[in-house]
Amino acid sequence: MLNAREIAPMAANLSMFANPAISGGLSVAVPGEIKGYYALHQKYGVLKWEELFKPAIQFCEEGIPVSEYLAARIQQSKRAIMNSPSLKELFVDPATNKPYQTGDLIKNLKLGKTLRVLAEEGEDAIYHGGSIGKMLVDDIQSHGGIVTEEDFRQYSVQWGTPATTQIKDCIVHTVPFPGSGPLLNFILNLINENITSNHELLWHRIIEAFKHGFGLRTCICNGEYAPVFKELFSLMSSKDFAAEIFPRIKDDRTFDKGAYYGANNTLAGDRGTANVAVLGPNGDAITVTSTINALFGSKTASQQTGIILNDEMDDFSTPGKLNNYSILPLPANFVRPRERPLSSMVPTIVLDEHKDPRLILGAAGGPKITTAVAQVIIRHLLLEEPLDQAIQAPRLHHQLHPMYIQYESGFDEKILESLKAKGHVLKMRSGNDGFSAVTAITVASKKDVQAVYDKRRPGSVAYYE
Repeated sequence: MLNAREIAPMAANLSMFANPAISGGLSVAVPGEIKGYYALHQKYGVLKWEELFKPAIQFCEEGIPVSEYLAARIQQSKRAIMNSPSLKELFVDPATNKPYQTGDLIKNLKLGKTLRVLAEEGEDAIYHGGSIGKMLVDDIQSHGGIVTEEDFRQYSVQWGTPATTQIKDCIVHTVPFPGSGPLLNFILNLINENITSNHELLWHRIIEAFKHGFGLRTCICNGEYAPVFKELFSLMSSKDFAAEIFPRIKDDRTFDKGAYYGANNTLAGDRGTANVAVLGPNGDAITVTSTINALFGSKTASQQTGIILNDEMDDFSTPGKLNNYSILPLPANFVRPRERPLSSMVPTIVLDEHKDPRLILGAAGGPKITTAVAQVIIRHLLLEEPLDQAIQAPRLHHQLHPMYIQYESGFDEKILESLKAKGHVLKMRSGNDGFSAVTAITVASKKDVQAVYDKRRPGSVAYYE
């Protein structure tokens, strides 16, 4: 398991976001994505490093058509884009001074040039005094940020052990903290051990599992910083722990107090996320989730490099404030220099009884990532639905705060009425924000492999022989 998550700059401090909105240069954390890809390539790569960049460079230089989804997101963020010269340069047609529309061709020549340098110089271009790192620091600081060249030099990726559990005869490997893999395992353990053919009851139990999981989330933090939490980390993937919690799920009712679900905080949307799942001809499998956090990240871009800058500092907690996704502030997740913030990402690989890949998946969608991946695994592996059906089916989401179920149009009305009768508050998702989007590959046998992307957002499937 490789963690190339962003880290807080060395100059970061707890009070830095007490007043201003979390956007602009101050919200930019030290990115690790390129260093992570480079480390992966050094250990497992087959193609030459520079070969990996050619398709992306071609897209940047020749352009790609604006999808309906991207056009809607541009329109949604129109004010921020028009107020940001760096984003305006990327997403506004200079001939009309209007945001690009569906079908327009969009290019990013500066990013293409940046990718050419990265293809030639590797990680050194950013992390060891190279030209791209210097330009990023200049542009971040020009927007009020505090990232320095020393932050890049001090950045390191982390190889670690996955968070693991078992469902049926399959082994689930997912990311440990600061990712939300243990939360995913906790949900799966609760449902796997208490599956029922009564679908109305099953979905009540699933929602209650979500609520208990997000309640536990308020007790966790980065395990490297606070070793006292390591026991909780391992417990969340434990079947015995799930068995202890299950009696608190009452089949006839729900509860509207966070404290019932273990939440230790009484205070009351990742849209810049993408996931890719890959299965190689030799059976190797990888799933990668990457993000710039909110929609268009920090609402700024590096004008010299063409890179849209993240706002990952929002994934840290600030005393007394909810983050962009209405997540409660967690004292153990407060800003600390060089720490990695908590994340909802859960790239996951499920192995069969022969330890071969059975299901490879991940998702985008902020806190909905964890619940979306859980629902796909439950539907596909426990309820034995075809993968495409499991992914495209309408979903439910509950993150404890706010205290209601979000549901998608088309979800089974009988189940919704049953949930309402048990005391759940329901609100239908409005708008076309993509909700959460799962990408996955299922492997029934060497000759029966299916890849599926979530039609809630643009995606694609590619097979190579």
